[in-house]
Amino acid sequence: MDTINSLTESMVHDDASMLASSLIEQVNTEDIASMVYIQRDMLARFEKTNEMLINFNMLSLSRYEATLKQFHKHTGLLSDMKKDLDTVFKRIRLLKQRLEKTYPEAFSACSSVYNIVSILVLFITLSQYLFCL
Repeated sequence: MDTINSLTESMVHDDASMLASSLIEQVNTEDIASMVYIQRDMLARFEKTNEMLINFNMLSLSRYEATLKQFHKHTGLLSDMKKDLDTVFKRIRLLKQRLEKTYPEAFSACSSVYNIVSILVLFITLSQYLFCL
C-alpha cells in the first residue's frame, strides 16, 4: 500500500512539476521585463501628474481665497450702495410729496419734466459715487 501511495505521489509530483515547468517555459522573461519597465514608467508619470495636481489645487485654493475676500468686499459695497440709493429715493419721494402739497398746480404742470430731470440727476449722482471709489 505504501508503494502505491508513494508511486501515486511521485506521479502527481512529476505531473505538477511538468505542468509548472511547461508554464514557466511559456513565459517570456523579456516580455515580463518590458511590462515591469512600462509599469514603472507609468508609475513615474502618475506620480508626477499627482504632484502637478496637488500644486494646482494649492494655487487654486489661494486664488479662491483671494477672490472670495474681494467678492465679500464688493458684495458689501453693493449692499451699501443699495442702502444709499434707497435713502436717496426716499428723500426724492418726500421732496415730491412736499412739493405736491405746497405747489399743486406747478407740480402737476412740471411733473413729466421733473421725472426726466430726477432720473438724470440720479444717474449723475450714481456715476460720481462709483468713480469716487
